This record gives sequence, C-alpha cells and structure tokens, in this order.
Amino acid sequence: MTDAPPTSADPGRWIRFALVMLPVGTIFLGIASFGIWQWKKDQAADRSFKYAMALRRPITLEGIQRHAGIVREALAKPDWPLSIPGYLESTMGAENMGYTVRRTRLGDEQSIIDAELTGKTRPREIVMALVIYDGDPTRLIRTANTIAALLGIAHETTGESVVRSLRFALIPSSPEALTRMKEQLRRDDERLMHLFLLGNPSADVLKQIHDTFETAARGTQVVVRPATSTPQEALPAAQELKTLLLQAAEKP
Repeated sequence: MTDAPPTSADPGRWIRFALVMLPVGTIFLGIASFGIWQWKKDQAADRSFKYAMALRRPITLEGIQRHAGIVREALAKPDWPLSIPGYLESTMGAENMGYTVRRTRLGDEQSIIDAELTGKTRPREIVMALVIYDGDPTRLIRTANTIAALLGIAHETTGESVVRSLRFALIPSSPEALTRMKEQLRRDDERLMHLFLLGNPSADVLKQIHDTFETAARGTQVVVRPATSTPQEALPAAQELKTLLLQAAEKP
C-alpha cells in the first residue's frame, strides 16, 4: 500500500483569509492610532493647562500701574506702532502668561495682536475683548489704562476652562485692521458672539466696527466699556469686566 501524496494548501483559502483579515486589521490599527494620538493630545493639553495655571496672577493695582506706565511711555514715542505690539506679544506670550500669541502684520509697521482661551466644546463661537489704540496724546493716559486692564484680565484668566473661545485682541486704529480681523474670522469659520469694546471708542470708530463685523445682521452682542482716568479706577473696572467675559464664554 502506497502513501497518499501530501495535500497542498488551498491557495484560494489564504487569499480569502487575507481579503477578510487585512481590512479588519487596518481598521483596528486606525482605531489604535487615533487613540494614541488623542491620548498624546490630551496629555499635551493637560501640560499646557498646568503650565498656564502656574503663571496665573490676580489683577492688582500694582500690575495695572506697571503695564500702564510702560504702555504710556511707548505710545508717546514715534515708533509706537512697532513697540506696542512687541510689548504685548512678549507680555502675553508663553513665558509670561502662557498664551500662544498671534501677530498679524499690517504692512511694515502695524500689527494685530490676539491671544485666546480656546473653548472646550464650542471653540468657533468667539467672545472678544477688543482694544483699539493709537498714539493720540489727548487719549494717552486712558488708552494706557485700558490696555493695562486688559493685560491684567488676561493674566488672571490664563488657563481658565471655558465653553466658547475667549479672545483678547489689541489693534491699531485703522479700517484695515478691522477688515483683517473680519477676514480671519471668516477664514477660520468663526462666529463673533459677544464683542466687548474697551476704551469707549468714538462714534465714527463704533460705526466702523458695527459695519465691518455686521453686528446687527449676525446677532453679535456689543458691549462698550468706558476708559478710565487712573489705575485706581481701572482696577475695579477690570475685575467687573473679567466676570462679564467669563459669563459670556459660559464658564462650565
């Protein structure tokens, strides 16, 4: 009796197995990769949150006085369009307040500066605190106090958890700056929900703001906050404004 020849493996079976299992494996690999990416992202966000919290400082009279003095001196100099954005960028940046500061240049000199607390669940809904500044000597003290108050608010709220994005923006007084801000909102598919205007802008500037951002048509709630004459007046105004901003951003 002779032995039967060995039966070779059915190549079709292995092909069918590969066709079934390879896509399944690819799906599981994709799920695992996403899980790892999300974990790393959460870890990075947690580190950033803890770092920002360590940099948080309460709004104080001394802090407002210090910022107002530096800004006032800078605004009085011919190169204020360059020096003011530079000071704002470094002051609010990662080493001092923990923000990622965005600087949008307008030509060779002027710039838009903004930094934000990104909303956790509705990041494209924006609550904005806006300061419009220039080097007009008749408004020097009030402008400096307004900028100082905003910096104090930003420092006390760094690392805060919010639902909507809370954005601090400081721009030179020009129609081009407003138009560029509108373009940024549109490009990023963002909706301006609340706009807090600091420093009591003139009627002409206020009209430009309403026209540029189409506040009536888009349902943007606009609140105008007056400028203050002294740091002593700016302190309670800043503390009150901080509360209003966090309420608008729906702090969870």
